[in-house]
Amino acid sequence: MSARLRWDGFLAQIEGRHREVRTEAEAAARQFIAGVAAGGDYLPLSHQLSAIEFRLQELETKITDTWHAKVDDAIVAEGHGEAVRDAARDQGDALKHALDDAREELMIQVMAELARQRHAHAVAQHQPVPCSRCGAALSAPLSFRALELPCPCGAVTIWQPPELMISVAAIGTHPISQQAATTEWRAMRAAERALHAIRPPRALAPVKACELTQIAYWRTYLTARAWFEPELARDPALEIRRRMQPWYESHAEFEDGWVQAGRPREVI
Repeated sequence: MSARLRWDGFLAQIEGRHREVRTEAEAAARQFIAGVAAGGDYLPLSHQLSAIEFRLQELETKITDTWHAKVDDAIVAEGHGEAVRDAARDQGDALKHALDDAREELMIQVMAELARQRHAHAVAQHQPVPCSRCGAALSAPLSFRALELPCPCGAVTIWQPPELMISVAAIGTHPISQQAATTEWRAMRAAERALHAIRPPRALAPVKACELTQIAYWRTYLTARAWFEPELARDPALEIRRRMQPWYESHAEFEDGWVQAGRPREVI
């Protein structure tokens, strides 16, 4: 069997095993979530996910390690040209990237599911709040933060969200926001990988693609996160600019195509 065919088989095995581990992990996580959705210690789930993440990363790393240790030389030894060698390497890189994305999305999916189930329980338990002075029932909006509730009697009652609702924010602020921006996140990662696949000096177009996909990601992510942190909705453009600034300073500034074009930042 040729090295190229053995490489195909190896990649198929890695992909299949990665999928099996993810499927098993998701099933175990859902079972655990069912037991803590209404409250309880969820930290064991984080430990469980960390172990799964390590196993998945090991599988992903095997792709690169096997290529360098065996496959690259074997393909060359069989007399294949650069086109065959490059195609095989790119095939491995593409699978590694896809598995990397799938692993990241699994972690987000599990924690977002826990947060949503806890939120459903917290909503079901939500009750009017008695006024601290007269005892009248005050309607408290669902919130992850403390609120001041005015009463017709003139008193102001401080309402604290229950522990279950607080845990929703602690668990779900990032995962739920990230899950809402999955499409934009995938596009952003694809643009970053495409840029890094080009040897410097790089032209402006792939740099701008990174910029635009990041802006789109932050716009969707922050819109979703404003559910937990309402202040993010006051000036969305400002929030996006704040998060883009490090990229402009640490990445774009070192791209020749970007600098030579006059550092053309997108208007946000």
